[in-house]
Amino acid sequence: MSYHCECEQCKNKEFNPEDYIIKEEDFKVLDKERPLGISGHLRVKDEAMSIAECIDSCIDALDELIITYNKSTDDTEEILKDYEKKYPDKIRLYYYAPNIIGYNENEYKTKYSEIHYFYHYSNFGYLKIKYRYYIKIDADQIYFTEKLLDIREALLSDINASETINKLLTIDKISWYIPIKKLRNNFRTYYIKKLFNIKDKYYNFNCPEYFLSLKDFIIYSKMKYTDNFYLLISGFELGLNNDSLCLNTSFVYNGATGDHFIFVPTQNYTYYLNSVGLESIHLPHNCSVLGLSWVHLGLIKRSINIDSEIKFMDIHKMNNEDILKYIENNLEKKEYQTLLSDLTIKYFDNDKQYLNKEFYDKYLKKTLEYVIKNRDQFIKRLW
Repeated sequence: MSYHCECEQCKNKEFNPEDYIIKEEDFKVLDKERPLGISGHLRVKDEAMSIAECIDSCIDALDELIITYNKSTDDTEEILKDYEKKYPDKIRLYYYAPNIIGYNENEYKTKYSEIHYFYHYSNFGYLKIKYRYYIKIDADQIYFTEKLLDIREALLSDINASETINKLLTIDKISWYIPIKKLRNNFRTYYIKKLFNIKDKYYNFNCPEYFLSLKDFIIYSKMKYTDNFYLLISGFELGLNNDSLCLNTSFVYNGATGDHFIFVPTQNYTYYLNSVGLESIHLPHNCSVLGLSWVHLGLIKRSINIDSEIKFMDIHKMNNEDILKYIENNLEKKEYQTLLSDLTIKYFDNDKQYLNKEFYDKYLKKTLEYVIKNRDQFIKRLW
C-alpha cells in the first residue's frame, strides 16, 4: 500500500507509518489453523465511563481480549493498564498512534492515509487474534456474563454428541426433496412434533430456534453450516430520562440490524469502508440469531437524552407484546420491523431475566454515577 498523508501527525513524523500499514497479504494469517477458543476484540477511545464494567462482564467468556486504544482525553489509558495487570493471561494491549478521523469523500486516500480511518484501525486489532472464534466487543456495552458463558459452552462443545440435532438435520435434509413448500413444511411439522414431543395440535414448523435451547441451536448451526455462518447477537438500548436509566422505546435494541457477531475469521472476512463511509465487515453467508446479550450505553455516552418512562427496574415486567407495540409505532425504522419483531417474539421474554437488581448494582450503578458527575466533560464522539 502506497503511503501519502497530509495530517499534522504524519508531517511531524510522530510515528512510523510502517507499524500500522496493512497489506493485502497480511490477511492470509487468518486462514491458518487456530486453537479452539474465543478471541474478543475491543477498540477504545475516551471510554472511562464504562470500560471497566465492559471488560469485567465479558472476560470470563473469552480466551483472550485484544484491546487497541487511541489517545484519550479521560482516564481510559490508566484503566486499561490496570486491567492488563488484573487479567494478564487474557488481555493483550496495543496502542494505536494514528489519530482516527471521520470519513470525508473528498479527502479519503487523497489527503489522508487509510491508517487514520476506523475500518483500518479495526483490522489492525482483528489481525492479532489467536483463537478460532471472533467476537467484537464494544466499550459502551455491558454484557450478560451468564448468556455469554452459555454461548461459549455451545461453541466449544463436541458437535457429535447430540443425537437429537442429528435427527433434526436429517428431517431437514429429507424435506428438501419435497418440491411443494406446504407439503415440505407439513413433513417437517409432523416429524419435529414427534421428535420433540410437541403436544400442541396447532403447532406448525417455523424455525428451529423456537423449540431448541440456545446451546442446541448453536450446535445445530455448527453442524448444518460448518464454518460458513455467523451468530448475530444484540442488546437492549438504554438511555437517560431525567437521570433515570430507561429502555429506549424509540429503538429498543442495539446491534440487531447486523453489526455484532461471532464467527470464524478467514482472509475473506475483513473490515472495510462501505458505500456511505462507515466501517463494516464481510461476513459468512448464513446467519443464526442468538437474542440479547448486553445493555448498550451509547446514547448516554453521547449525552443524548431519551423520551421514555420505562425505567430499568421495570423492564422485566413487560412482555414481548408490549415491546412489539413500540416497534410497530416506530415510523423511522420501518425497514427493520420484521427483523426486530422476530427478535422480540423469540427472545425478549427470556432475555429480560438478565435485567435485574444484581446486574444494576454490579455494573450500572457506578457507571450512572460517573455519567452524572462528568457529563459536562463528555466530548463529541467519533464512534
